[in-house]
Amino acid sequence: MIFTTFLAFIAAASAIDCSAEELKPYNLQSIKGTYSFSTLKNTPPSTTNLTWSIGICESVSNLQDCPKDSDICGVTTIQLKDAKPVVSEIIPFGGSLQKKYETSDNGIKIVYNGANWGDALVNAEVSFICDKDATDKKLTLDQWDGTNLKLSMKNKAACITSDEDKKKEKKPDGGESWGWFTWIFIFLVLFLSIYIVGGAWFQYNKGNAIDFQSALKEVIENFIELLKGLPSFSKEIIEKFTGRSNRGEYSAV
Repeated sequence: MIFTTFLAFIAAASAIDCSAEELKPYNLQSIKGTYSFSTLKNTPPSTTNLTWSIGICESVSNLQDCPKDSDICGVTTIQLKDAKPVVSEIIPFGGSLQKKYETSDNGIKIVYNGANWGDALVNAEVSFICDKDATDKKLTLDQWDGTNLKLSMKNKAACITSDEDKKKEKKPDGGESWGWFTWIFIFLVLFLSIYIVGGAWFQYNKGNAIDFQSALKEVIENFIELLKGLPSFSKEIIEKFTGRSNRGEYSAV
Protein backbone atom coordinates (compact mmCIF):
# COMPACT_ATOMS: atom_id res chain seq x y z
CA MET A 1 0.00 0.00 0.00
CA ILE A 2 1.41 3.37 -1.05
CA PHE A 3 -0.01 6.79 -0.29
CA THR A 4 1.42 10.26 -0.48
CA THR A 5 1.24 13.21 1.84
CA PHE A 6 2.12 16.79 1.20
CA LEU A 7 3.91 18.83 3.83
CA ALA A 8 4.83 22.50 3.66
CA PHE A 9 6.54 24.41 6.40
CA ILE A 10 8.62 27.52 6.76
CA ALA A 11 12.24 27.01 7.82
CA ALA A 12 15.11 29.28 8.60
CA ALA A 13 21.61 26.27 5.89
CA SER A 14 21.25 26.55 2.10
CA ALA A 15 18.39 26.72 -0.36
CA ILE A 16 17.48 27.39 -3.98
CA ASP A 17 19.04 30.84 -4.28
CA CYS A 18 16.36 33.23 -5.55
CA SER A 19 18.97 35.96 -6.12
CA ALA A 20 20.49 33.94 -8.98
CA GLU A 21 20.44 35.90 -12.23
CA GLU A 22 18.46 33.18 -14.04
CA LEU A 23 15.66 33.33 -11.45
CA LYS A 24 15.17 37.11 -11.43
CA PRO A 25 12.45 37.12 -14.16
CA TYR A 26 10.33 34.90 -11.91
CA ASN A 27 8.77 35.53 -8.52
CA LEU A 28 9.90 32.52 -6.50
CA GLN A 29 10.30 34.82 -3.51
CA SER A 30 6.50 34.72 -3.17
CA ILE A 31 6.64 30.96 -2.42
CA LYS A 32 9.59 31.22 -0.07
CA GLY A 33 9.82 28.28 2.32
CA THR A 34 10.63 24.59 2.69
CA TYR A 35 8.37 22.09 0.93
CA SER A 36 8.25 18.33 1.30
CA PHE A 37 6.65 15.33 -0.37
CA SER A 38 6.43 11.97 1.37
CA THR A 39 5.70 8.44 0.18
CA LEU A 40 4.80 5.80 2.72
CA LYS A 41 5.16 2.15 1.71
CA ASN A 42 4.12 -0.95 3.57
CA THR A 43 7.22 -3.19 3.72
CA PRO A 44 6.38 -5.96 6.24
CA PRO A 45 7.39 -6.25 8.97
CA SER A 46 8.19 -2.54 8.67
CA THR A 47 6.85 0.64 7.11
CA THR A 48 9.18 2.69 4.90
CA ASN A 49 8.86 6.46 4.56
CA LEU A 50 10.76 8.44 1.94
CA THR A 51 10.50 12.23 2.23
CA TRP A 52 11.97 14.65 -0.32
CA SER A 53 12.36 18.29 0.73
CA ILE A 54 13.50 21.44 -1.05
CA GLY A 55 14.23 24.93 0.26
CA ILE A 56 13.08 27.85 -1.89
CA CYS A 57 14.77 31.17 -1.09
CA GLU A 58 15.18 29.83 2.42
CA SER A 59 17.24 27.22 4.24
CA VAL A 60 16.26 23.68 5.20
CA SER A 61 17.80 23.72 8.67
CA ASN A 62 14.63 22.32 10.26
CA LEU A 63 15.35 18.99 8.60
CA GLN A 64 17.33 17.34 11.37
CA ASP A 65 18.85 14.48 9.35
CA CYS A 66 19.89 16.54 6.31
CA PRO A 67 23.27 18.23 5.81
CA LYS A 68 23.05 21.96 6.49
CA ASP A 69 24.11 22.95 2.97
CA SER A 70 21.37 20.99 1.17
CA ASP A 71 19.19 22.44 -1.57
CA ILE A 72 17.33 19.13 -1.86
CA CYS A 73 17.32 16.31 0.63
CA GLY A 74 15.75 12.86 0.69
CA VAL A 75 15.42 10.90 3.94
CA THR A 76 14.29 7.29 4.19
CA THR A 77 13.13 5.98 7.56
CA ILE A 78 12.08 2.47 8.54
CA GLN A 79 9.46 1.99 11.22
CA LEU A 80 9.08 -1.31 13.05
CA LYS A 81 6.09 -1.92 15.29
CA ASP A 82 6.66 -0.64 18.83
CA ALA A 83 10.10 0.70 17.89
CA LYS A 84 11.59 4.08 17.10
CA PRO A 85 12.03 5.01 13.40
CA VAL A 86 15.47 4.23 11.99
CA VAL A 87 17.01 6.44 9.31
CA SER A 88 18.31 4.16 6.55
CA GLU A 89 19.10 6.63 3.74
CA ILE A 90 20.00 10.30 3.42
CA ILE A 91 20.29 11.60 -0.14
CA PRO A 92 21.44 15.25 -0.22
CA PHE A 93 21.98 17.63 -3.12
CA GLY A 94 24.30 20.31 -1.73
CA GLY A 95 23.96 24.01 -2.39
CA SER A 96 27.55 24.08 -3.67
CA LEU A 97 26.69 21.59 -6.43
CA GLN A 98 26.81 23.22 -9.86
CA LYS A 99 23.34 23.91 -11.21
CA LYS A 100 21.96 24.29 -14.70
CA TYR A 101 18.95 26.53 -15.33
CA GLU A 102 16.56 25.85 -18.20
CA THR A 103 14.22 28.83 -18.58
CA SER A 104 11.13 29.39 -20.72
CA ASP A 105 7.83 31.25 -20.73
CA ASN A 106 6.25 28.14 -19.20
CA GLY A 107 8.51 28.12 -16.17
CA ILE A 108 12.00 27.18 -15.11
CA LYS A 109 13.84 23.91 -14.45
CA ILE A 110 16.83 23.62 -12.12
CA VAL A 111 19.08 20.65 -12.89
CA TYR A 112 21.60 19.06 -10.52
CA ASN A 113 24.02 16.51 -11.97
CA GLY A 114 26.49 14.21 -10.29
CA ALA A 115 25.73 14.45 -6.58
CA ASN A 116 27.79 11.91 -4.64
CA TRP A 117 25.78 9.33 -2.76
CA GLY A 118 27.89 6.45 -1.52
CA ASP A 119 29.45 4.77 -4.57
CA ALA A 120 26.85 6.26 -6.92
CA LEU A 121 26.16 9.57 -8.62
CA VAL A 122 22.59 10.83 -8.51
CA ASN A 123 20.84 13.57 -10.47
CA ALA A 124 17.88 15.82 -9.74
CA GLU A 125 15.51 18.12 -11.61
CA VAL A 126 13.21 20.63 -9.93
CA SER A 127 10.63 22.07 -12.32
CA PHE A 128 8.63 25.17 -11.47
CA ILE A 129 5.73 25.23 -13.92
CA CYS A 130 3.86 28.43 -14.76
CA ASP A 131 0.20 28.17 -13.78
CA LYS A 132 -1.51 31.52 -13.28
CA ASP A 133 -4.61 29.86 -11.80
CA ALA A 134 -2.78 27.75 -9.21
CA THR A 135 -3.67 28.65 -5.65
CA ASP A 136 -1.76 25.99 -3.72
CA LYS A 137 1.97 25.41 -3.31
CA LYS A 138 2.10 21.65 -3.73
CA LEU A 139 5.37 19.85 -4.34
CA THR A 140 5.02 16.71 -6.48
CA LEU A 141 7.35 13.73 -6.87
CA ASP A 142 7.39 12.83 -10.57
CA GLN A 143 10.21 10.27 -10.53
CA TRP A 144 12.75 8.54 -8.31
CA ASP A 145 14.40 5.41 -9.68
CA GLY A 146 17.40 5.31 -7.41
CA THR A 147 19.48 7.50 -9.73
CA ASN A 148 17.28 10.25 -11.14
CA LEU A 149 14.97 12.46 -9.11
CA LYS A 150 12.30 14.70 -10.61
CA LEU A 151 10.24 17.11 -8.51
CA SER A 152 7.78 19.74 -9.72
CA MET A 153 5.53 22.52 -8.49
CA LYS A 154 2.81 24.37 -10.38
CA ASN A 155 2.38 27.98 -9.33
CA LYS A 156 2.01 31.48 -10.76
CA ALA A 157 5.39 32.28 -9.17
CA ALA A 158 6.95 30.35 -12.07
CA CYS A 159 5.45 32.74 -14.64
CA ILE A 160 7.69 35.50 -15.95
CA THR A 161 6.83 38.51 -13.80
CA SER A 162 7.62 42.21 -14.11
CA ASP A 163 9.08 44.14 -11.19
CA GLU A 164 5.80 46.06 -10.90
CA ASP A 165 3.79 42.84 -10.53
CA LYS A 166 6.20 41.60 -7.87
CA LYS A 167 5.53 44.74 -5.85
CA LYS A 168 1.77 44.17 -6.11
CA GLU A 169 2.12 40.61 -4.80
CA LYS A 170 4.06 41.63 -1.70
CA LYS A 171 2.25 40.93 1.55
CA PRO A 172 0.67 43.84 3.45
CA ASP A 173 2.96 45.26 6.06
CA GLY A 174 0.43 44.59 8.83
CA GLY A 175 0.07 48.30 9.63
CA GLU A 176 3.78 48.88 10.10
CA SER A 177 3.77 51.85 7.72
CA TRP A 178 1.64 54.97 8.13
CA GLY A 179 -1.37 55.43 5.89
CA TRP A 180 -2.47 58.66 4.24
CA PHE A 181 -5.18 59.19 6.89
CA THR A 182 -2.52 59.29 9.62
CA TRP A 183 -0.56 61.96 7.76
CA ILE A 184 -3.70 64.07 7.17
CA PHE A 185 -4.48 63.88 10.89
CA ILE A 186 -0.93 64.94 11.82
CA PHE A 187 -0.98 67.91 9.43
CA LEU A 188 -4.43 68.92 10.70
CA VAL A 189 -3.23 68.93 14.31
CA LEU A 190 -0.17 70.99 13.34
CA PHE A 191 -2.33 73.45 11.40
CA LEU A 192 -4.75 73.91 14.30
CA SER A 193 -1.88 74.37 16.74
CA ILE A 194 -0.31 77.04 14.55
CA TYR A 195 -3.71 78.72 14.04
CA ILE A 196 -4.54 78.87 17.75
CA VAL A 197 -1.11 79.91 19.03
CA GLY A 198 -0.53 82.31 16.12
CA GLY A 199 -3.96 83.87 16.54
CA ALA A 200 -3.40 84.37 20.26
CA TRP A 201 -0.03 85.98 19.63
CA PHE A 202 -1.59 88.29 17.04
CA GLN A 203 -4.37 89.34 19.45
CA TYR A 204 -1.87 89.96 22.22
CA ASN A 205 0.39 92.11 20.02
CA LYS A 206 -2.60 94.18 18.87
CA GLY A 207 -3.38 94.93 22.50
CA ASN A 208 -6.81 93.28 22.35
CA ALA A 209 -5.97 91.16 25.40
CA ILE A 210 -4.37 91.89 28.76
CA ASP A 211 -2.01 88.93 28.58
CA PHE A 212 -1.15 86.06 26.25
CA GLN A 213 -3.23 83.55 28.22
CA SER A 214 -6.43 85.58 27.81
CA ALA A 215 -5.61 86.05 24.12
CA LEU A 216 -5.23 82.29 23.75
CA LYS A 217 -8.56 81.74 25.49
CA GLU A 218 -10.26 84.21 23.14
CA VAL A 219 -8.90 82.49 20.03
CA ILE A 220 -10.01 79.07 21.29
CA GLU A 221 -13.53 80.40 21.97
CA ASN A 222 -13.68 81.87 18.46
CA PHE A 223 -12.52 78.55 17.02
CA ILE A 224 -15.21 76.63 18.94
CA GLU A 225 -17.88 79.03 17.61
CA LEU A 226 -16.52 78.41 14.11
CA LEU A 227 -16.85 74.65 14.57
CA LYS A 228 -20.45 75.03 15.80
CA GLY A 229 -21.39 76.92 12.65
CA LEU A 230 -19.62 74.45 10.35
CA PRO A 231 -22.57 71.99 9.91
CA SER A 232 -25.02 74.69 8.77
CA PHE A 233 -22.36 76.21 6.51
CA SER A 234 -21.67 72.81 4.94
CA LYS A 235 -25.38 72.20 4.46
CA GLU A 236 -25.78 75.54 2.68
CA ILE A 237 -22.87 74.78 0.35
CA ILE A 238 -24.30 71.34 -0.51
CA GLU A 239 -27.73 72.81 -1.24
CA LYS A 240 -26.23 75.40 -3.58
CA PHE A 241 -24.38 72.70 -5.53
CA THR A 242 -27.34 70.32 -5.68
CA GLY A 243 -29.82 73.06 -6.58
CA ARG A 244 -31.94 72.49 -3.47
CA SER A 245 -33.45 75.32 -1.42
CA ASN A 246 -36.30 75.99 0.97
CA ARG A 247 -38.63 76.48 -2.02
CA GLY A 248 -37.93 72.96 -3.17
CA GLU A 249 -40.96 71.66 -1.30
CA TYR A 250 -43.38 73.75 -3.42
CA SER A 251 -44.15 73.64 -7.10
CA ALA A 252 -44.47 76.79 -9.18
CA VAL A 253 -47.98 77.73 -10.36
